[in-house]
Amino acid sequence: MKKSPVTGEDIPDETARMPVERYVNPRKAAWPEADFVLGNPPFIGNKRMRTALGDGYVEALRGAWQDVPESADFVMYWWHHAAQMTRRGALLRFGLIATNSIRQAFNRRVIEAALLPAIADTKLADGGSAGRQIRPAAECASACKNRCLALVFAIPDHPWVDVADGAAVRIAMTVASVGNVNATLRQVVD
Repeated sequence: MKKSPVTGEDIPDETARMPVERYVNPRKAAWPEADFVLGNPPFIGNKRMRTALGDGYVEALRGAWQDVPESADFVMYWWHHAAQMTRRGALLRFGLIATNSIRQAFNRRVIEAALLPAIADTKLADGGSAGRQIRPAAECASACKNRCLALVFAIPDHPWVDVADGAAVRIAMTVASVGNVNATLRQVVD
């Protein structure tokens, strides 16, 4: 907005206009058939998505992926899609690099939803809640008819240097598969 030279009121500033893209009938992209997916999707946090991608693209993305919370980072759309494909048998396994914010509640909800029914609310004898707990593998397998998604490898916090601007960030690496498998958790110590 700018001040009108005649009235002094705020009026639209014709030099400060930005094009807004409108995507008609946005839909989920089809991924090519594969057994495994490995990827390093863009590290764009939820708060920077509009600046980096534009309002129209973000609205289209969220409209096409209504089952991904709006608070989730951009990478979580890839994570969610790969998890769905793995649970239904279209992929054998997937591994993705994400920012370490994948561990925070707003992104972890996407992972927890994919791991259900492996994660369950545990009730105490007095009716209270003991919080979310990992179900035993046998209980999980019977609850989801052997299509349980499991994290089989994870490095939750690893140093990374962004090539574009040299910024030092922290990343997380996750690999997921279906079934009752032994998992590996690695921690960077040095």
